[in-house]
Amino acid sequence: MNRFRIALLAVVVLVAAVVILTVVRPPMPPSLSSSASASLQPAAQRVPAPDFTGIDGWLNTQPLTLQSLKGHVVLIDFWTFSCVNCVRTLPHLADLYGRFKRRGLVIVGVHSPEFDFEKDRGNVAAAVRRLGVTWPVAIDSQMATWNAYSNQYWPAEYLLDQQGRIAYVHYGEGDYDVTDQAVAALLGVSAAGGAAGTPVPNDITPELYAGSERGQLADGAGYGQPGVPTAYPDPGPPAQSDAIQVTGSWIDEGQYLQAASAGHVRLRFHADSVYVVAGTAGGDLSASVLIDGAPLGARAGPALLGSTLTVARQDLYQLLQGESSGLHVIDLAVPAGFRIYTFTFG
Repeated sequence: MNRFRIALLAVVVLVAAVVILTVVRPPMPPSLSSSASASLQPAAQRVPAPDFTGIDGWLNTQPLTLQSLKGHVVLIDFWTFSCVNCVRTLPHLADLYGRFKRRGLVIVGVHSPEFDFEKDRGNVAAAVRRLGVTWPVAIDSQMATWNAYSNQYWPAEYLLDQQGRIAYVHYGEGDYDVTDQAVAALLGVSAAGGAAGTPVPNDITPELYAGSERGQLADGAGYGQPGVPTAYPDPGPPAQSDAIQVTGSWIDEGQYLQAASAGHVRLRFHADSVYVVAGTAGGDLSASVLIDGAPLGARAGPALLGSTLTVARQDLYQLLQGESSGLHVIDLAVPAGFRIYTFTFG
């Protein structure tokens, strides 16, 4: 789903000398290694990985255990389907899987949800098909395996050697060549031939949440009583950057805001691409999208038809691509029943 999120809280990790900061997507902390020459932990310093635990189901495979995977190199990828950072890593994982599967690589995507709608097995299965994920996926809806690894990031990759020990850890997007070389080194093969990964954006608006659990509304607006419609006036585009403005009547549901009447969602941002995690209270809903008061034209993201976004499920939708530098205002005119969880950027 740029899933965001920093807090300075040190936690002990499974690999010696790895320090993780708190739950965030980007910005990410330094990985276990930042160069190919230091990509793998020395064998004597590797520790056994926790097994899959508390898994609610498996996709693309029969249930797996680390014991059953002994002798393979295993890449465990913690992800969730509405996380744009996770989605942008999928082409690299697909390339890696295609090149090294026959050499002994197994990828296991551990789907650990951020939002309640990502806990539903049907939603996860549909996303796996839609996103073209062909490797095994463990449905970790209770976050049990996430907690066993003391993990704090989406995405996060833990590379295990043939003995089931953690040999390499990487948080967030990027460093694809380093990950390739770590996998190849464990397999004893060449890393040549990898496709270029999706570029990692920087210096952009951070991920922004709409609901009161983690959100903050623009220009000093506050949240109403949970579950009760609250009216927000329309003062025009927000003066504050990097904060969500809503107009009309909205209900705070903690993880998201739901429109109780027709209204607007506006945001002053700086980024090339804009994504929204949105949903519907029931039935398809359509919202019109403007950028700086005008139709998007060629900048419309793949989720749009012209300047219209149709929301049929709780999911990640790309609204905008190829925007010029500087500050811009995106404006969604939404109907009652529209749910907004978060804006993310690229």
